[in-house]
Amino acid sequence: MALQHWTWEKDDSGIVTLAIAVDGKSVNVLTKAVFAEMETLLTMIEGDDTITGLMLISGKPGFVYGADIREFEELEDEAAVGGLLEKVHGLFSRFAALPFPTVAGIDGYALGGGFELALICDKLVATASPKTMVGFPEVKLGLMPGYGGTGRAWARVGSAAVLDMMLTGRMVAAAEAKEIGLIDELAEVTDTDGLTAAMRDVLAGLAGEKPAPKSIEDNAAEAVAEARSSHLKRLRPDHTPAPFAIIDHVEAHAGDAVAMAEGEKDIFPALMKSPASDGLRRLFHLQDMVRKDAKGDSGISRVHVIGAGVMGGDIAAVAAMRGFEVTLYDLAGEVVDKAIDRARVLFERRLKTPEKINAAMDRLIADSAGKGVAEADLIIEAVSENPAIKQKVFAEVEAASRPDAILATNTSAIPLEQIATAIQSPERLIGLHFFNPVPVLPLVEVIWSEQSDQDMISRAMRFAGALGKMPIRCKSAPGFLVNRALLPYILKGIEAMLEGEDPDRIDEALVDFGMPMGPVELADQIGLDVTHDASVPLGMPDAVAAALKEKINAGQLGRKSGSGFYEWEEKRAIRPRASYDGAELNDLARRLLAPMVEQCRLAVDEGVVDSDDHADAGMIFGTGFPGFRGGPLHCRNRGEI
Repeated sequence: MALQHWTWEKDDSGIVTLAIAVDGKSVNVLTKAVFAEMETLLTMIEGDDTITGLMLISGKPGFVYGADIREFEELEDEAAVGGLLEKVHGLFSRFAALPFPTVAGIDGYALGGGFELALICDKLVATASPKTMVGFPEVKLGLMPGYGGTGRAWARVGSAAVLDMMLTGRMVAAAEAKEIGLIDELAEVTDTDGLTAAMRDVLAGLAGEKPAPKSIEDNAAEAVAEARSSHLKRLRPDHTPAPFAIIDHVEAHAGDAVAMAEGEKDIFPALMKSPASDGLRRLFHLQDMVRKDAKGDSGISRVHVIGAGVMGGDIAAVAAMRGFEVTLYDLAGEVVDKAIDRARVLFERRLKTPEKINAAMDRLIADSAGKGVAEADLIIEAVSENPAIKQKVFAEVEAASRPDAILATNTSAIPLEQIATAIQSPERLIGLHFFNPVPVLPLVEVIWSEQSDQDMISRAMRFAGALGKMPIRCKSAPGFLVNRALLPYILKGIEAMLEGEDPDRIDEALVDFGMPMGPVELADQIGLDVTHDASVPLGMPDAVAAALKEKINAGQLGRKSGSGFYEWEEKRAIRPRASYDGAELNDLARRLLAPMVEQCRLAVDEGVVDSDDHADAGMIFGTGFPGFRGGPLHCRNRGEI
């Protein structure tokens, strides 16, 4: 029998080893072709009464990473999705009903549909490798398990654990999976031979008999109530329906594993074809695209940061935390000391163990004399947003640095061409625009000009990737991408307020849309002085400029001064957060978001970013634009804006 995606062999004792090795893929994913061959294999196995046991393993690194989501996306409607689920459920049920014991061996990732495949076996054995992980990440795509995994996992661990897995989408390490009962045996082995030997031991212990169903104690009502309380507080079913559907599903079927598995077929198709899943699946593809752009060795090991304020200090801290040797310089030595103290707090929160904390602190070096410039592979300037000051810094840095060192500015708006007039080798100058707070926000705009060395741009992309950031290439232009698109939206909100629209209603319209906060509150959060100064190069309505100036002159700068367009108390804007008509809010949100969409479209047309995908990724990662909507341009294409 010719097989492309599976191999199988039966030994003299009647034990079959069934290995999945999907042809044409670097890792195993479940496709229609894989299932078609699985059906052929099952028919053959069911007809062979000499088989005494079966071992299911991977013929590739890892186990199975999940279903091929792109095949699901090609299905025309809910009925087509339901048809595929019906087929797979039938195959998995036939496998689970085989009259002899079956064991799955997991080494590496078994996620989503891949974990559901493992769960159809009677026993699960996993290697103790730190790379071995199991889980249900479907909620991150706006989905839930669809191949019977909810019922089969529930039968092993009960409602509380299965809800936690499905609602967080987190990967569960092998040791924890063994502890809670997701897997049966943990094998202290390092290779496939060791894993199969451990699986044979499990089969030997079963002596040819199917194991009895596991008995679990389950307080489903308490688990469901806790899940609603802890996971749904800030969610809405019209924005992200999957978490609500998951909880309802467990509540309806807890106590009956078969009914729970079958019940997936009533829910999954609608989730798959929902706008939320469409947006979240697009977000997944955008994340994958950006990470691929940032993958590889940057050739950078030593970084020198000039300016130890909030931005510069945090850039230095994140770089040291991620393994780079960093020297930090500022004219004011006490500012460097404060930055290093802040870094220690960050390291303690993120790195946990004294060894890792101390190692990161050793990599972050106060450099009062600025000697690190001469040895650095990358020099990042993070001084005040003043062209003359930046020009002076780079003229001095160029003379003191290696000729192959990358010179990077953290400017948020100043064109590279303007700064580059002060140096002899403008091709060395690029932009690395981080967003505040640096340890939290993922986006980095990697800025290039016509003069920039493109190899240095590529290395900077990989450096940002090594920091765990999501870098987007942007051409040097006023506002780059994010400020160019975000500030007109903020100014539009302020303008609407000045024309008589209730600011609370404005902000609630955008929160209702899915933004973390509305434009008026966001202006206060950023700082009205910063909002004004960043908007000057882009232009703003006279009335908005005058209103911002009036507030600034009165010392009402927003959150940082305790008063702006709103009064602030304990880092929270004091506003009614009232309820308004939903249709009216939707119309208002569309009107206020129009400038953002227009600027994203122009940024693509003018080559500031490479594509619609890059524009949408930048706005999601840089502004908190709701991921479930897939980005401003995606929303426009769907008719939502």
